[in-house]
Amino acid sequence: MKILISLFFLSFLVFACDQVKTAQNTDAKVQTPKEKVVANKMLTFEIQGMSCEMMCGGSIRQELSETNAVEKCEFDFEDDRRTNIVTVSYDQKKTTAKELIKIVTKMNEGQFKVGKSDEHDISINIKATIKDLPAPVIEDTKS
Repeated sequence: MKILISLFFLSFLVFACDQVKTAQNTDAKVQTPKEKVVANKMLTFEIQGMSCEMMCGGSIRQELSETNAVEKCEFDFEDDRRTNIVTVSYDQKKTTAKELIKIVTKMNEGQFKVGKSDEHDISINIKATIKDLPAPVIEDTKS
C-alpha cells in the first residue's frame, strides 16, 4: 500500500512539473532577432502621465521598439513637471508619427496623454552632399 501511495505522489510531481514547463514555454514571447533601424525621421511630442523616467520611460521605449521602426527614444523628464518631452528617431518606411503616438496613448489603459507634436527629416542626402563638394585641386610638383 505504501508503495502504491508513493508511486501516486511521485507520478503527480512528475506530471505537475511537466505542466509548469509547458505553461512557461507557451507564455514566453518568441524573440526574433531585430534588424538595425536607420532613422530618417524625428518625432518630438509632449507627454503627460509619466511618474518616472525609469519605469514609464522604459515601458514607452519598449513598446515603441517592438515596432522594429524605432532607432532610439529619449526623454526630457523632470519629476515635478506635469508635461515632459519625448523624442523618437524612427524609419518612416516602417511606421508613421501617428502610429507611434497611437501606441503611446493606448498604453496602460490610456495612462499617457500626448500634447503638441512635431516631426522633421533627419536623413542626409549623400549624393547631393558629394555633388556639392568643390573639385579637388591637383598641384604640379615638377617645378
